[in-house]
Formats: sequence, C-alpha cells, structure tokens
Amino acid sequence: MSRRPRSLVQRVRDHIGFSVVTIGVLFILLRVAGVRSTFAGFALSVVITLGLNVGLSYYNDHRARNPRPQRQARGGGDIRFREDDRRDDLREADIRERAEPRRRGPRDENR
Repeated sequence: MSRRPRSLVQRVRDHIGFSVVTIGVLFILLRVAGVRSTFAGFALSVVITLGLNVGLSYYNDHRARNPRPQRQARGGGDIRFREDDRRDDLREADIRERAEPRRRGPRDENR
C-alpha cells in the first residue's frame, strides 16, 4: 500500500530541524575559525538548505513513483564473459579489414 503524498508543510517540518542544526554547527565552526557571521547570513543559509532539502524530497518521491525502465545489459549478465565478447568483436573487425582491399589515396601512389 502506498503512502499518502506529503504536503509542503509536512516536508518543511521534516527538514527544518536538520537545516537549523546543520547550519548552526557550521556557523559555530566558522566563528571558532575567526570568520564573522551575521544572523541574516544564518537565516539565509537555513532557507537555502531547507529549500534544497524539500526540493530533493519532492524529486525523490517523483522518482520512486515513476522509475526509469532498466536497459538490458549488452554483454549479458555474467561479467566473466564480457572481456571475451570484446576480444571477439576486435577479431571480427580485424578479419573485415583484411577481407576488404585497401583503398589507395593520393599519397599512396608513390609507394
């Protein structure tokens, strides 16, 4: 059974604590390192972090509901044979080159 979609307010509530704590720790570390910080900078950083987290939450929910179709692996599922397949492709290309006559260009006439 699928979950009910969360509203914007629920998503903001889920992420506000993380944003405030993370940016608070960052600002404390910057203050210890000697970088001056203001409350406006703190508030702006929290808003940006909160916006990014809420946006990623929407994106992840969208991807969970609409997954991309998986492409078939070219060489099959067993990794042991992939290198062998590549060698076979190179051999076939080498055989084709030998079978086709070499075309002479204008510089090859003197040879």
